[in-house]
Order: sequence, then C-alpha cells, then structure tokens
Amino acid sequence: MFLDQRQLVLAESVVERAAVYEGKLTGTGKHHSSEHLAQIHRLSEDYYTIRITLAWRQERLDLADLWLTKLGSGDDVIDSSTAQTLADLFFEIGRHESKNKNSAEAVKWLSKAHDIILSQDLDRLSSDASELQVAVMHAMVKALIDEDSEENRRRAWNIIEELDMAHGDRLAVLLLKLDLYARDDTFSPQSFGDVLQKIVRTIHLTDTNVKTALHYVHKLRSRSPRTAHTVLVSLATERLLGAEEFAWLEKTLVTIIWNCTTSTELKDGHDLLPNVFDTLLADTGRTMSQSATHAAQVLLCKRVDTDFNQEAYDLAESWCRLSLHPIFASAGNLNMGKLQRKLVICALGMADTRKALEVHLKMSEVTKKHPSTQYLLYKVALRSQNTDLATECLEEICAQSTKDATLLYACVLEAQRAGDRIQSVASMQRVLEKYEYAAPDGVHLPALLRCTARLLIQGAESTEAPHNVNVDEICKLFEGGDKLISPSSQAVVRNPKNETFPTAELDWFSRNCYNLAVKACAEWEPRETQRLISTSLKFLDLYPPDMDSDVLADLSLRRLFCDFLSASLLIVMARGEDNIECQLQHYLGVRGVASDFRKRLPEQLERLQAGAKDDLLKKNTTLLAFDFEAAARLKAWDSLEQLIKVSNRISAPG
Repeated sequence: MFLDQRQLVLAESVVERAAVYEGKLTGTGKHHSSEHLAQIHRLSEDYYTIRITLAWRQERLDLADLWLTKLGSGDDVIDSSTAQTLADLFFEIGRHESKNKNSAEAVKWLSKAHDIILSQDLDRLSSDASELQVAVMHAMVKALIDEDSEENRRRAWNIIEELDMAHGDRLAVLLLKLDLYARDDTFSPQSFGDVLQKIVRTIHLTDTNVKTALHYVHKLRSRSPRTAHTVLVSLATERLLGAEEFAWLEKTLVTIIWNCTTSTELKDGHDLLPNVFDTLLADTGRTMSQSATHAAQVLLCKRVDTDFNQEAYDLAESWCRLSLHPIFASAGNLNMGKLQRKLVICALGMADTRKALEVHLKMSEVTKKHPSTQYLLYKVALRSQNTDLATECLEEICAQSTKDATLLYACVLEAQRAGDRIQSVASMQRVLEKYEYAAPDGVHLPALLRCTARLLIQGAESTEAPHNVNVDEICKLFEGGDKLISPSSQAVVRNPKNETFPTAELDWFSRNCYNLAVKACAEWEPRETQRLISTSLKFLDLYPPDMDSDVLADLSLRRLFCDFLSASLLIVMARGEDNIECQLQHYLGVRGVASDFRKRLPEQLERLQAGAKDDLLKKNTTLLAFDFEAAARLKAWDSLEQLIKVSNRISAPG
C-alpha cells in the first residue's frame, strides 16, 4: 500500500519490521513440516519481492541486485502467482530503465522477467501471462536494439523469431522487425518493404496507425526510395481511397511527391506521378485541399527550379505540368498563373517559342494581362521576331508600371541581348516617357539617356526604321534632357546641386547635340537640324557661371558656332516658308542669334589666333547679311541703318 502511494519512508519502516519476522521464520524452518516450510518459503519470496520493489522505487538498483541474489534466480519458485508477480515487477523495472536510456540495465531485468515466465507452465499462470510475455519480449527487443551491438542484434532476432512463430501478425511484432531492419544494414530494403507492405494492407485505419506507417516509410526511403514509393502507392490506392479521413490520403500523396521530387534514385519520378494523380482523382472524384495543394506544389516547384538551373529544361517542363494537374484545381488563379509562367520560362529555355505561345493561349485573361506574363511574352516576341507582338507587350507593361520600372528595364536588357536595336530603343523610350524624362531612385538617368541617344543615332544612320521617325525621336530625347537639367525641372528643385546631372554629363549632351547637328545638316531637313541646335544653345545656358575662365571662354566660342549654324538654318527655312507668319518667326530667330553672335564676338577676337579670328569675322559678315535680310522682311527699318554702319566698320581698312 505504501509502495503504491510512493510513501517510501513508511514502506521502509514496515519492511524493516517484516525483516525481523522473516528472520525468525526462516531460522525455525527445521522444526516445521514440509507444508509449513513451503508457506515460509513463499512468504520469504514475497518479502524479497517487496524488498526489490522498494529498492527500485528508491532508485537503488544496487540494493535490488543484492535482494535479487537472496531471492535466487526465480527458476525454483513454486508458486505461480509469485512467479507472475516477479515477472511483472522485473518488466516494470526493465521498462523504466529503458525509458531512462539505461539499456544495459533494462536488458538485464527484462531478461530476468523473460526467464521467469519461460520457467513456468503457462497453463498455471493467469490469463494475462501470455500478454505479459509478449510485452516483455517486445520491450527486450527494443532495449537490445538500443544497445546496438552485433550480439544484441542477434539476440533480438532470436526473440523476434520466437514472437513471429506465435504472434507473427501482430502490429507490434511487425514494427519490431522494422526497427531491427532499420538498424541492420545487412538486410535488403526489399525485406523491409515486404514487412511494411504487410502492415499497410492489414492495419486498422486510425490517425495513429497511418502516421506510424508513414514514419516507417521515411525510414525505408533512406535505403530505397523506389521500394518506399511502391509501399506509398499501395497505401494510397489500396487502403485510403475509401477511408473516412480524406486528410490521410492527402498526407500520403504529399509524401509520394516528396519522395519523387527529392530522390536522386527516382530519375523517372516525373513519369511515376501522373498515374497516381489520375487514379486518385478518378476514384475519389475530389481534388486536394488548398493546404495539401500548396504543400505539393511547393515540392514540385522546387524540383522545377532545380532542373531549370541545371538547364534540364525538358525535365523542368514535365514537373511543371505535373503541378498543373487537375487534382490541384484548388490552387487558385494566382498560383496557377505563376506555374503557367514557369512553363513559358521552360519553353524559352528550350528555345521553343511555339510551345510558349500555346501555354499563353491557355492562360486566363487575368493571367495574360499580368505584367510578368507580358514580359515573358515580350521575350517570346523578340525571339520569334514578332515586332507587332513585342510592341503590344511593351505598351501593356508601360501602362501597368507605376513607381516600379523594373520590368521596363528588363525589357531594355532583353532587347539588347536579342540584338534588336529597334526594340531596345522603343523600350528605353517607354521608360523615359513613362517618367517624363525623369527616373525612379536607383536609376542613373544620364546613362539611360546616353544609351538611348546612341541607339537612336545608329538607327538614323541605318535603314531599319523610317528616317523621319528616328530623327524626331533623337530631337525629343535631347530636348527631354534639356528640360530635366533646367533650373525649373523637378529634379533640380529636389536636388539643387544637380548631382544627377554633373557638369561632365551636361558637357556630353551639349557637345553631342551640336556635333550631330553639324554632321546632319547636309542630310536632314533644316527644321530637324534647327531643333538640335536650339537644344544645344539651351544646354550652354545651363553651365554654372563659376567655372574656370578658360572653360567659359571655350563654351562661349561653341555658342558662336551654334549661333552661326542656327542663323544659317533659320534663313533657309524662312526663304522656303510659304506661311507668312511662320516665315516672320524664322526671320525673328535669325535676328536674335545674329545679335547674340555680335555681342560675344569681341571677347573671342581678343584670345584667338589669326586663322580662327578670320573665320569668325567671315561668319560675322555672313550673319550681317542674314540679319539685314531679316530686318528688311520684318520691316525693322530703324535697324537697317545700324546694320549698315556695322558692316561699313567691318569692311573699312585698318
């Protein structure tokens, strides 16, 4: 009673009192009859049994061993009830030690329990004796497995064979076999699989049993993924199709997918899964739940990415199509769209634009309109040289881009990789137009403008696009750059030091704008060239006034050249203009640049050598003639006399 209630101090006191009586009884044994001796012997065994129990409860197994030696081996116990009590006690001690990871002690006490039961006639024991024997043998095998030595494994197999003869169909016995198979590499995976198949086909379907079966499948999978696949398919198709819990089937299916997608042995995993999916969908008439679908598709997508990164595009496509199987219909349009885009990426990896377009046709309208889909379709269009489709995709991406221009920049890079200059220019222009010749943070706008300008100039010199289209775009680009750098632009307001457009960048645009105008003036229409010269003059106005004096002087000289070229172009445009109002505007422009030329000329004449000085004087003479013509056309009669005086002063000797 005290032992059961863990009142060990009281129990020890009682046992000490009992020791006195036990000593007196055994000391007077020679004066008793055989019947009384048998009773004394039984009482003595009960006493030592209690002693062993108390020592164990006090965690003094050394004392328990001592009392055990006084009790004897147990083989000579004559009372069957005492024998069963001892066996039960030793079993409890062994199980307790096993839980405490003390396998050696567990084996010793369990062996003692086993020996006691074997020494008895089972018919003389209670009805629980058979179950106790199985429990002892089961616990003993587990303890021997935990010890994990060749000798202990041999002993464990001997006990399992003994259990197998009497209780071979019991789940506990079959699981013991699996535990031993898992620890012993000498046994073939097929033996493990055969036992697990027997469990799968016979177990009562409960949540615990299904989890147990899957647990041992994981162990088998470490030895043979293919054998594990066979067992999993049997569990799914033979036992779980009609099970009351659909979640068991989902968990098994996810495990099947995990085994096929992560095993290097199952190279044909993508061929094994379709039949499983088809069978489960056809026989249950149900699709996987959202959680199961998500888990399955995550595993499949990881395999897609792995194969794609290894450039195994055909395998990646197969796995991707599996993730789109109708059994995963609950994935939702968003996830389905992501998977369909992966299919397009696989098709691009295989350079199969036809297949990519077929996938696009099967997409929902929402997925088709998604910016990422449009970007992939843009790549398909570039590779198939479908200019109309590329333009359509670019417009759609531009329309959907807000603050994030990532996809537009990706289009630029993709067009450049494809060597498509027209699309490279078009994509860069969409970026510039989208942000009104500004750019989001993290983008070096001058570099973007310069790249676009170079491509446009190359296009103007080639025959890829209509001449007037390229020239107009070139002019718009330089004009956009001027607006961005000007003091009134939002970029300068936000960044007064204009770190976005330092002087070096300004100089590039100013020089190239002027050089292009000079180079093109003989080929382009005067109006087009004049747009560039006007922009170049605006660039010159944007240089900071505190620069080095020599640099400012060079800029002033460049301005004179711009003035001269601008006046020449404007006079040609005025002479050929039929509209009187426009003609007068051109003449007014001539007068403005001619006046600016004369105002800046003296400074340059002081610093230039004879040859350069003579060239400027000749230009000044020409501009005087243009200015005179413009003043006459504008009926600025008061200006004519002044112009004549200036002309006479220039032509006068000395």
